[in-house]
Amino acid sequence: MIRPLYVLVLTFEILYRSASIIKRKHGFKPCEFDHRCACKRDQSSSLYVADCSGLNMTQIRRFPNVLLKLSLRMNRLEVIKDGIFSDNTLLTSLDLSFNNINSISSSSFIGLEKLKELDLQHNNLRKISFTHQWLARFKSLVYLNLKENFYDEYQPDISSLVRLETLKMDFVHNKTAILSKQFKNLKRLKLLDFSGFTGHCSVPVLTPNTFQNVPYVRHLNLSMCKIKSLQIKTFHVMKNIASLDLSGNTCLKFQVLENVTADLQFSAIKILKVNKIHKVFDMNTYLHTNHIKHLKNTSILELHMDSNRLQQIEPGALRFLPTTLIHLSVRDNMFSLGPYVYDLLALSVKTVDVSGMNSFHKEDSNPEKCNLDLVCTWHTDVRLDEYSDPQFKHLWFRRETNEQAGFRRTFIPIPYNLTKLNYRSCGSQYNITEVELSNNKLENVDLSNNLLTRWIGPLRNVKNLRYLDLSSNMCSYLSTFFFGPDFIVLEKLSMSNNLLGLILPSDIHGNTFQHLLNVIKLDLSQNRISNLPHQIFKSLRKMEILDLSDNFIENIDFQLSHLIKLSYLNLRNNLITFINNQAIIQINSIVDKRKKLAINLSGNKLICTCESQKFIDWMGSTSVHIVNKTHYFCQLSTGERVQIQHIPELFTTLEKECTSYVILTSGLLVSLSLFIIVLIMGICYRFRWKLRYCYYMVKIRSRSKIPQIDEDENEYMYDVFVSYADDDRSFVHTQLLQTLEKENGIRLCLHKRNFLPGNDIATNITSAIHNSRKTIVIMTYHYLKSYWCMFEFNMARMESIYERNNENVLFLVVFEHISARDFPLHILEVVQSQSYIEFPNDEQGDVVFWLQLVTALK
Repeated sequence: MIRPLYVLVLTFEILYRSASIIKRKHGFKPCEFDHRCACKRDQSSSLYVADCSGLNMTQIRRFPNVLLKLSLRMNRLEVIKDGIFSDNTLLTSLDLSFNNINSISSSSFIGLEKLKELDLQHNNLRKISFTHQWLARFKSLVYLNLKENFYDEYQPDISSLVRLETLKMDFVHNKTAILSKQFKNLKRLKLLDFSGFTGHCSVPVLTPNTFQNVPYVRHLNLSMCKIKSLQIKTFHVMKNIASLDLSGNTCLKFQVLENVTADLQFSAIKILKVNKIHKVFDMNTYLHTNHIKHLKNTSILELHMDSNRLQQIEPGALRFLPTTLIHLSVRDNMFSLGPYVYDLLALSVKTVDVSGMNSFHKEDSNPEKCNLDLVCTWHTDVRLDEYSDPQFKHLWFRRETNEQAGFRRTFIPIPYNLTKLNYRSCGSQYNITEVELSNNKLENVDLSNNLLTRWIGPLRNVKNLRYLDLSSNMCSYLSTFFFGPDFIVLEKLSMSNNLLGLILPSDIHGNTFQHLLNVIKLDLSQNRISNLPHQIFKSLRKMEILDLSDNFIENIDFQLSHLIKLSYLNLRNNLITFINNQAIIQINSIVDKRKKLAINLSGNKLICTCESQKFIDWMGSTSVHIVNKTHYFCQLSTGERVQIQHIPELFTTLEKECTSYVILTSGLLVSLSLFIIVLIMGICYRFRWKLRYCYYMVKIRSRSKIPQIDEDENEYMYDVFVSYADDDRSFVHTQLLQTLEKENGIRLCLHKRNFLPGNDIATNITSAIHNSRKTIVIMTYHYLKSYWCMFEFNMARMESIYERNNENVLFLVVFEHISARDFPLHILEVVQSQSYIEFPNDEQGDVVFWLQLVTALK
């Protein structure tokens, strides 16, 4: 018991606080005479409007005579003390609804002679409370609400309220209902509200006598009054009636429509509501011509026939609707195609609401008990086969998934003057193929919340269309020609809550929206879009609002800079970590041209790391309005999520961390790079001759014109290659050539004689060494100074190491005395590790020298 009471108290507290917030927003401030009440000054009279609702007051206090309007609703008042309002002679409106007031005396409302509005709805007033004395005080009263006070047959005596224009009261009769003669005095009464939706109404039978005493009423609400029978001429006397609401009387059925419309002909009727005059689970209904033919003799503007299980309409019936009809509402019905659709062309309506077709229903919690349920109103003479009748066979949308399955153009008749069509939540499961509408003035079409899963098109004859809603259709395919040239004036396009993220990324040329030159607002939210092509919005230069919220976008890769009129970009609830530099440049270019742009990035996984440093700096300095940016969260490099409150401070901290990190990283990279470079250079220098040798050997072997040795047979072209300086050529060409080649038959290779013309020197040297069994070096000071001599020496050394398996093929002939310190290290190493011969340059020594040299070479 305690818990429910606690919940109830808590609920009232929340409602009170919510009401207080709303009051503050509408200019209300605490009243000087009672701070619990909220007041605001009326500009025209300088008096106050006081709201003391929901304060749990049990008694009415005295209020100063400065009030124009006073609300005491939703309190716990039970009694109105005599004379409590005696000082409030200026009060014109008093609201005492939703209290526990059970009695009113003749002196309760003394002082309220100027009162114009009195609301006593939802109290416990007794019949004895309604005396002529206190009601007679309200000589200026024009509005009175007495609903939810009487549960049985009772009509209070209000005959003295001769200025009354609006009366809302309970209307309960067990059988035939008749308004008493006292209502004859209420000649100014315009609105009579008996609706059971807001009070108690039960009038099973209405006859021509029911409203005979209120012929001047213009607006009559009999919705949910449990009417079971409505006789013809019930409303015949009410020629001034402008609006009639019979909704929610589920026992009336469609047969009663003929009685109603017959009474309303030649009257002033403008609005007729017959919503849900049929039970939820009764048989489907058929609208006959007789039901509505009398409306031809009216100037009706609105006709509401929602929730009546309408499925078919008699051909020609719609042609009886008057040309004055502007709005037609047939929501929550079950229409199927039929010949009647061609009658739509004769309608003059400007707005049609057919939303909610085939909706799911539950049985009413307290269904009416009718005299006869499950009445079938189907026209038994009508036999209709939608699939075989050639007249409207082409009205059907094709359902094939294969685009080559023979799609044909679908024709849809549209009333010529129709400007707004609501086809929301109709459960339609079609592929929109090529569609052509009849000539029309359509400006607003809502096709949302259906199952139009493939938009192939094109759609034709939509040249006046300004607003199109295709949201919530589970669409996964959108052709590049669906929005054809006829969409030239389209301004607002909503395609939210679909699956366009599966198809839009493939449109790399941006042809999908190429004809939408005048679109101002485009909604692509909730489409599972991960990325968009660069040119997807290339033609939308007039776009002001782009909504891409609730997708999977990680980066802004699409072009933005040409959208110079863009004022709001919604990227809320995506996967964006930061905006890259290219996108920032594009956004800044828009701001430079437009000067006003707002971006919503809330709900993204923003990061505050070195990678996003420029983005954080931009957020703190840009003139772009980042919506609620101080409430954003970002993730640090440590993984911690922090709220972005002070962006400059955050950027300064981030800059310091990233600067040290950059210096350290840069130093390490430079050091590593230098080390690698030095290492490579050292290796190259260490093996420079090997590398050069390998290069020239590859070059030699790739040229077929240079002879190659047969390594298997160890045959060489020359016995000895002689490496010498050009300044020592006289010794080589005379003594060496004569002794070794002519006298001893040793074949010599001399560069002056044996090098092949047309080859570069290095190639000839390497080839000669490789094709000679031995190499003799004539070592002199001239030799040490010659570049090519050093080249020949090193090539010979590489040949001995890598081609001859370290065989000693290199012989040094020291032609003149050379000091050891004058030898380069690599030559000195060879001199010390291998034998060499010095040229004696005397007659006896020459004989021994030549003998040893010939022996070594052979």
